Amino acid sequence: MALLTDGSPNTPEDLTAYESAILNVAATEAIDLGVKLSLATEEISEDVLDILLDHTRGYDPQSMVRRQIGVADVVVSPQMKRWHALHTLAMVYRDAFNNQLNDRYLPKWQEYRKLSADARSQTAIFGIGLVNTPIPEAGVPALSMTAAAGAATAIYYIAITWVAANGEEGAPSPVTTFETGAGMTLVVAGVNPPAVATGFNVYVGLSSTSLALQTASPVPAGQSFVMPATGLFAGRAPGDGQKPDVYVIGGPTLRRG
Repeated sequence: MALLTDGSPNTPEDLTAYESAILNVAATEAIDLGVKLSLATEEISEDVLDILLDHTRGYDPQSMVRRQIGVADVVVSPQMKRWHALHTLAMVYRDAFNNQLNDRYLPKWQEYRKLSADARSQTAIFGIGLVNTPIPEAGVPALSMTAAAGAATAIYYIAITWVAANGEEGAPSPVTTFETGAGMTLVVAGVNPPAVATGFNVYVGLSSTSLALQTASPVPAGQSFVMPATGLFAGRAPGDGQKPDVYVIGGPTLRRG
């Protein structure tokens, strides 16, 4: 699972699972879905922090410094992802209604506002997932090529993940492509490693859906991975990030401090 601080839990296309017409509505009303997704992430992050500060059932291992670290260790659960999508849709239909005071958008705004509130409650009841060693999603790696006798021309699809000393692995970077020429092989370098990362894993495939792990162990941060001239290794597929180490269940309390 990705961290909440990795960026928007949903894409514009993800919203169509809840509202098939949302892309057309956004285009018609000149609403930037990317901006709304980002704003929804900010608002949900603030709300998640409120839940963590107000928790009554469960244990927050970072409770003493929660205000300082915010939501840096929060994992996006399926419940939170749904909440984010519904909250975004409520924001979009609110704007669509207010743009023209068009009553056909008002029921949608009211519906998604209620669904978002319900999803928030479900997320708090299920619990906010926290990781002990949060590892940010990797950025797009630096790609190049170097001479390798016998290497064939190929178009590779590549992603990397940052890995901590305890073996924890973050969410994969966006998939990018690189074409190598005959007698040349792929070189992959991680860019801007987070302080917690000691190395990175490299996933490569011949399509965006066939990525496989190519590193027997993480490449040390600051070094590069060089694809063997023999080609791809049939490793495991990339994961979707970290799993929570603990859940904090929200509840109504008076906040102290």
